[in-house]
Amino acid sequence: MNVSIVIAAHNAAGTIAETLNSLLCQTYLDWEAIVVDDGSSDETAAIAAQFTAKDARIQVVSQPQGGVSSARNRGVSLAQSNWLLFLDADDWLLPPCLELLTNVLKLNAEVDAVYCGWARVAPDGRYIDQYCCPCSDNLFEVFAKYCAFAIHTCIFRRSLFESVGGFNPSLKTCEDWDLWQRIARTGASFAAVYKVLALYRMRPDSASMSSFQVFTDGLQVITQGHSTDPRISNPDPNYQNGLPTDQLSSTKYYFACWIAGLMIGSGSDARSLLEVLKDEPAPELDPQNIVQNLFLASLLPTCQTPSEWNKLWATIQAQVNNFLLALEEQTQISGLHHDVYTALEQHCSEPLAIPERMETKVSHTIQLEITEPIPNLSLPEGVERLHCTIELEGTCLGTLELPVFEGYVHSYVLTDAIAADFAWQIIGHFFEHTVYPSLSIETQETRSSIRRGNLCLAELPSEQPIVWSKIHNQIGWTVFLQEIWARPDLPEASFYDPQAPEEPSTKCCLSDGWLTLEVSETLSDVKVAGQQLDVVLTVGGVAIGVVPVPVKDDVVRSQELRAALTAATGYELCCTAVREGLLGRPVTEPTSLRDRLLEAASHNSPTDALNRVLSPSERGVVLGRRTFNVFGTSASRRAVFPATVARELSDCALMAGEPVLHVLEPSEQAARVVYAPDLIWRPVQKQKTSSTHTFRSNTKQAVEVPLYNRSYFETTFATGPVHWNYTNQYEQTKYEQTLSLLPPKPIARVLELACAEGHFTAQLAPHVEHLTAADISQIALEQAAERCAGLKNVDFMHLDFMKEPLPKPFDLIICSEVLYFANERETLQNVAQKFADALAPGGYLLTAHANLVIDEPDRPGFNWNFPFGAKVIGEILASTPSLHLVREIWTPLYRIQLFQRSPQFRWFFSQTAPELIKLPQPTPPPPQVAADVLWNGGTPRDQTVQSVSTYHLPILMYHRVAPSGASESARYRVSPDAFEEQVRYLYDAGYYSITLEDWHAAMKAHRPLPGRAIMFTFDDGYQDFQTYAWPILKQYGFTAIVFLVANLVGKTNLWDQAYGEEIPLLEWQQIRQLESEGVEFGSHSANHHPLTTIPYEAVIREGICSRMILERELGHLVKTFAYPHGAEDRVIQHLIGACGYSFGLSCRSGLCGLQEPLLALPRIEITGSDKLRDFVAKLNP
Repeated sequence: MNVSIVIAAHNAAGTIAETLNSLLCQTYLDWEAIVVDDGSSDETAAIAAQFTAKDARIQVVSQPQGGVSSARNRGVSLAQSNWLLFLDADDWLLPPCLELLTNVLKLNAEVDAVYCGWARVAPDGRYIDQYCCPCSDNLFEVFAKYCAFAIHTCIFRRSLFESVGGFNPSLKTCEDWDLWQRIARTGASFAAVYKVLALYRMRPDSASMSSFQVFTDGLQVITQGHSTDPRISNPDPNYQNGLPTDQLSSTKYYFACWIAGLMIGSGSDARSLLEVLKDEPAPELDPQNIVQNLFLASLLPTCQTPSEWNKLWATIQAQVNNFLLALEEQTQISGLHHDVYTALEQHCSEPLAIPERMETKVSHTIQLEITEPIPNLSLPEGVERLHCTIELEGTCLGTLELPVFEGYVHSYVLTDAIAADFAWQIIGHFFEHTVYPSLSIETQETRSSIRRGNLCLAELPSEQPIVWSKIHNQIGWTVFLQEIWARPDLPEASFYDPQAPEEPSTKCCLSDGWLTLEVSETLSDVKVAGQQLDVVLTVGGVAIGVVPVPVKDDVVRSQELRAALTAATGYELCCTAVREGLLGRPVTEPTSLRDRLLEAASHNSPTDALNRVLSPSERGVVLGRRTFNVFGTSASRRAVFPATVARELSDCALMAGEPVLHVLEPSEQAARVVYAPDLIWRPVQKQKTSSTHTFRSNTKQAVEVPLYNRSYFETTFATGPVHWNYTNQYEQTKYEQTLSLLPPKPIARVLELACAEGHFTAQLAPHVEHLTAADISQIALEQAAERCAGLKNVDFMHLDFMKEPLPKPFDLIICSEVLYFANERETLQNVAQKFADALAPGGYLLTAHANLVIDEPDRPGFNWNFPFGAKVIGEILASTPSLHLVREIWTPLYRIQLFQRSPQFRWFFSQTAPELIKLPQPTPPPPQVAADVLWNGGTPRDQTVQSVSTYHLPILMYHRVAPSGASESARYRVSPDAFEEQVRYLYDAGYYSITLEDWHAAMKAHRPLPGRAIMFTFDDGYQDFQTYAWPILKQYGFTAIVFLVANLVGKTNLWDQAYGEEIPLLEWQQIRQLESEGVEFGSHSANHHPLTTIPYEAVIREGICSRMILERELGHLVKTFAYPHGAEDRVIQHLIGACGYSFGLSCRSGLCGLQEPLLALPRIEITGSDKLRDFVAKLNP
């Protein structure tokens, strides 16, 4: 494979030698280079000619200056190869670049282009940044919005370049972006090598720094990407009309922010850019996208790295401020300036070359060494937010953020936040000094075991080095439980097993049903009069909650106590132990964790909770623990509020039956309000509590979801090209052989099952009178329908033939490459009988399937993870009554078989022996498929049963389901038909609804949920939820959470006035009716303000007031909050949690993993323009 490298050069005498030398250093030798000197007035051509003399692969041509596009087009006209790469005369390639890229092309004949990662390099040789665009099957969607990679990162087919018309000479900049967009629009197949192999030279005078020209040209390319492009004669049908225009304005504004960063970084005023976009509405810009664009682009003109942001920020913040004020005024997005400016300011607090203290406009940044005492912090007037860089013996652990009220941050809150965020790292560092050195390591031939006494904690490959900071993740939890309970001999499972052996207790205490127990003291059996013992567990003398323990025979054994306490408290036990035993003290002290806690308990007492939050002279309001028996949520986190919200907080707590303590005289004002989770109030009436969560009953059914159901196939077709390329020679040969077995007579009615994307359908249709093509995947059927649009004798049918009845009768049924997925012989037998029943008497069944080594281990075959292949499939079909084999084409890798159903009058039918046509393998399979072939037979794979589990939960975010509405809000409105198609797909795929409590239980247990779990959420609470969405959800057995704007229930969407459409919101009567039918409700704030744009006191009021209204009207606690407009950050999360919410749902896109912060759970937005393919792809990113 030869590659033609085209180098356009203009006045590049200072750099072209390095560029050409990088080619001479390539480890791949089959290349040519065409240097096109574009009217240079310096020695560029002469220097290039010197290289021509040394290496015949390099040639130089000259032309009058016509621009880079003209020069590149000229170079292609002289190229000899079918593969191209464009290299600018001031950039260069690393030595393995061509070798690694061409290797991909050689192994994947279907790939049209392959690209690598690249880095910007400063004049002094520093890498400014590194990039590699994730490869996907729809790179057009990327190039319609921005340029995904540098021009010299990609090798691609010359035929593509010529088919799209080459470079556009009318563009002075962005010509490469325009080319890639056109190529991607054709549906070209891209691949990626995720290594930095290409280097881009940074120069302040580079053409790409001509900001306004880039802006003008870039807008042209973006607009073209959202419309048809007449230059493309063969566009992919999905991209023929470009991207939907509903996001066009936003894309232009994001691009303007990138250019603004370049201008601001160069010292220019960027506000003139907005004049170009004055007629573009953009009411829904994401502040984070703007932050990223401004941050990264402003560094480039002066070739600075992100670590130098502090220095740059001081010089550009005025220009940034001016631009953001103008941007907010033009877009009318309330709070946009505040959100973006604050976020850019926060970059100054990242742990990169931070001075010891650095004060900003509304923030205060400080470094804290946690082995030293952690004090109360008094901060300058006007500071709203504290940024803490947390260090442990000089090593940065990360940063945390807290709100500042009245210029004060209490160490009571600060230590709790540090432990909550960094407990695992801190305890690991502590064990490295105290426990891990005493562990023994036993090495055998292939494995090393880490042991504590006779107990094996972990096994590792013998070649793996012992690095305690990494091994901590494997053994740390077991060691922590051993240390906290003083049982170094127990394995982890024993700490959760109430029946585990235990040494007889030497003492027994009495309890009336409540017991305070310190974790660092020796456990004993407890005699109890009653059926439940409520244990107030303290750690270092500080209460962390109440654990209910069931009582049997009037006694709770010590091991039963230990198991119940361990299971209930979970990771919160570790956080509290770190806070009370390790923070503020050197970790190198030889004292054990348990002894430290015992010492702390001698100074603390649960009754001292008040003194820990208010000094004897202070006056304030103290809110006691909200939920006794829930651990690890916001109920466990300490918080301080301003005195201005004391009344709202007190009223809300009292209404919910939560303890409130006023430490002041009737005429006094509170100095502050504190939420103290260690202040536990014993209720007069026993509350119903539950320490464990039981999964919903329908999860049992979810375990039985088959792996290869509709979800598998829709995902396969939605998320990328099928692993098998239909157009390669191997498949085409098989298609031709299949067609050769068609019965030699007119065929009237034909059913093709598993038609996929219609490649064979298009070849079959001319041979039959009428063809029905069916598939389990609606996405595949849509592609097949487009491919066969000109065929009048073909119709399409969505059908799961494994489960659903077949239409009948047919003269011919074709079913290929799919019967392996039956997965059980009994299922295959039932399917075979369906085939026979659906055929007209004398009709035919035609199949093609691969030979698998599991059928014949001594013969060639594919080693796939299926229980049977073509041999068994053929035998079962042949054994079906009324079906017999007529003819078979056998090759080493597959069988094509024609069966016939017995005619109606069998006594006239003479069955003959089947004809066997045995052929050598006509064509080899593609390389990626051939990798699974065992040509000499061999041992089949273990047929492991793959169970379906939910490790990552899709939380779907909808706004409206309605048939019509304003075009400006189309993104937020899904049609009822589209919604039903999505819900029906989820039903067919075996998904089931869960609650956030279900998911929290899975997170706490570190165990996935069985089956395919999902959550539906609806923001804003529109009446059309009851009219359109809920009947569909209820029909298919799903439920949902609807988030209400509490002050606007029964009114209209006042926050969306920019769209000019008043939409009625649910009324309380409707809400209560829906709740009685299974719908859950949460808070979407009181007034739908973006919370990052309002003062923190107002944030608290939004959270508290909405909670009060909802709990008063619904009659129960409301624990879930969805951030309006997705406007949240770590401080907002802290405040919403402090208001009493356990779960916070963001607009951050993604699946929700088991480690997500409870107050920042990601969701997947479903928009009005999403087709089923888009919907399925979003579930499987």
